[in-house]
Amino acid sequence: MNISFFKQRYWFSLHLLIMGGVFFNPLLKAHATDFVDIIRMTADHPSVRSAFSASAGAYYDIEQAKSADGFQVSTGVSASGYSGQPGYENNPVSPHISVSKLLYDHGRTDASVAGKQAAYSMQQAQINVTRESLNGQVLALFTSAATNAKVVAVLDKEINALQDLLNRVKNIASIDSGRASEINQVASRLNAVIASREMSYSTYVQSQQQLSALLNSEIIVSHDLPDLKKAGLLPASLDQAQQVLKENPNWVVSRERKEEAKAAVDLASKWNKPKWSVQLSLDSPKRNGEMEPFKAVTFQVSSDINLWDGGAGRANVKAETQRLIAAEADQDATFRSLKQQLDQLWVSLPLRERQINALKRQSETALKTWEAGEVQFFAGQRPLTDLISFATDYYTSLASYKEQQMQYLAAQWQIVAALGKTSELVQKVKSLPANTIDAVH
Repeated sequence: MNISFFKQRYWFSLHLLIMGGVFFNPLLKAHATDFVDIIRMTADHPSVRSAFSASAGAYYDIEQAKSADGFQVSTGVSASGYSGQPGYENNPVSPHISVSKLLYDHGRTDASVAGKQAAYSMQQAQINVTRESLNGQVLALFTSAATNAKVVAVLDKEINALQDLLNRVKNIASIDSGRASEINQVASRLNAVIASREMSYSTYVQSQQQLSALLNSEIIVSHDLPDLKKAGLLPASLDQAQQVLKENPNWVVSRERKEEAKAAVDLASKWNKPKWSVQLSLDSPKRNGEMEPFKAVTFQVSSDINLWDGGAGRANVKAETQRLIAAEADQDATFRSLKQQLDQLWVSLPLRERQINALKRQSETALKTWEAGEVQFFAGQRPLTDLISFATDYYTSLASYKEQQMQYLAAQWQIVAALGKTSELVQKVKSLPANTIDAVH
């Protein structure tokens, strides 16, 4: 796969794509069966909408922080008193206007804005974290439903085969009463398979219902997971995948949390630095019985510095420094965890391929053994226990083969999830081919 797919800076475009999906995607309440369509439906989940709103709120926090450096205008009414100024009288109702401007605050405003910008970027990344978390739940439930549907289909075949064997054994026992016990042997195995089938069917139904509840829409799992490797949608190598691991939204959140902590340390360190401001006030004095609107002008340039605050400022610096150290450690831990997960999944792919090939060969051999054993049993050359064992070996290996096929496909999607790219991938493809799953009831 072209590595450029994983190297695009997609935050803004992905934001628009998700919002478009939320409000205009006709599939959101549809009867979905394809995994790609089901993944798209997570854009409408309430937790994603909540994350968008939180991101919007964080944006306005930036605007609020920037306003500290702007002009501040206020007006009101006050009571004014004058002493020693001939002609001026006390005025109980004196309108006034005040205009002030921060001239220099030693970088406090810049540090505050930087912190809010980091918090906003973190909230934007959190949207994708939320979406990818939902995608992971969908993948797990879909894989469980599809796997158990395949197992049920295999067990149904085994039940049919054992039922046929039971009928034939009954015919033999009706002629040879000494072999009546063989009926119980077949029936016992048949009932065990039926019980196992019902357990798998229950898991299939429960997983499908949980998937429907998660997405608030009727979901019918009728297809496999798409094979990303065949579609050329996986990185070509582990090194290539690791190059884009830092685009994972979980790592981006940890990075922006560190940036926010840096800004907090910078802001806290200004506790004893001076601030300069200017203020213009227009008051309305009363003179000789008449009010003179906004006639009294006061212009003031001031400087404030905190000489001592009881140790609160220094303590705050130390506290924010420790939070920064914690954020840096969390960033390293996040990347290490993501890399460990990616490495493990990547290594599992060729191992699962080998296991699938081995199970395929095993099931083919077991089928031949069962077919030969069936001929030998009815020719009186093998006991019934051997035939039942041969049938069990075949269907067990076939069920394991089907299970591992699904786990192999799931591992491919888990690799994309480890990169934090599931939502992006399904937005870039219209559909992906996937095998149909036999309907089970």
